[in-house]
Amino acid sequence: MKIAVIDFSSTSLSLLVEEVSGEMMVPVVGLRKSVSILGYLSKKGKLSDRGIERVVDSIKSLIETAQKVGAESVHIISTASMRMIRNYGEVVAAVKVGTGLPITNLDGQSEAYADYIANREYTTLGNSILLDIGGYSSSIVDMSDSDKSDMFALDIGPAALFQAFDGMYPAKDDVKKLRKKIDRMLEKNSVFPERTFARIILVGSNAEALYSVYADYFSVPDSSLRRIEKKKLRKLIKHLITSDDRALILIRNVPEKVHMLIPAAVLADEIAERYSSSELIVSGKGVKDGYLRLLVEEFNG
Repeated sequence: MKIAVIDFSSTSLSLLVEEVSGEMMVPVVGLRKSVSILGYLSKKGKLSDRGIERVVDSIKSLIETAQKVGAESVHIISTASMRMIRNYGEVVAAVKVGTGLPITNLDGQSEAYADYIANREYTTLGNSILLDIGGYSSSIVDMSDSDKSDMFALDIGPAALFQAFDGMYPAKDDVKKLRKKIDRMLEKNSVFPERTFARIILVGSNAEALYSVYADYFSVPDSSLRRIEKKKLRKLIKHLITSDDRALILIRNVPEKVHMLIPAAVLADEIAERYSSSELIVSGKGVKDGYLRLLVEEFNG
């Protein structure tokens, strides 16, 4: 049996199809379409008619891809990016009319739990914290604690941080303000106060983008373990906020995320600083992977 999950985020729509046999799950297709809703949002937070049309057309295309490889069921999920759209009902209705499928909107803790389920293998490393860098929100999970109620979903992410400064790139003073904003959010929500974690498991397309720039800047050879050293991450951030050629490395690696990359890097670095984490490991699995696993576990009873 093949199951497909389509994930709606602030900058893209992604598809995962897996072949399921009992408890065995083998990836068949992984595909991402760049569809940024940010350019279609009004000042009041409503997605324009053209934006809704782009979303529906992109979802229909991904459904067709899933069906071509034999997916027997297709599920559409959305996370924080959908929760922040004021005319959410219109988008859901348009998708249902255009595709015949509903959208399941995950709340913050369900999103964090799906991240945890997708990355349970990292619990063997011990003393790790998971950070899913979304567009408008971020999930933070102690990998040693499987209790959903102890997982955090904070209304802070690169897209939100980007709005805190003027221009395309933050200056030194802007970065200081971003760090204070992140710290205030962690303190306000009492996110693991006075705790330390040896490492951070980074999740999400923004984490993937950050690693692409990091690997390019430091000429990191290809490896199955995508590791970011905390000290080097700080050096990369300094380059990105002071160098005249920063646009080159961003456009070369992440043209669709040039405005998100630096805030994402600062967020990851500040979390690592706060919890004394010396390394960050980028995972290739996220919410849709975890959601698909939960579907299979529910099916297997």
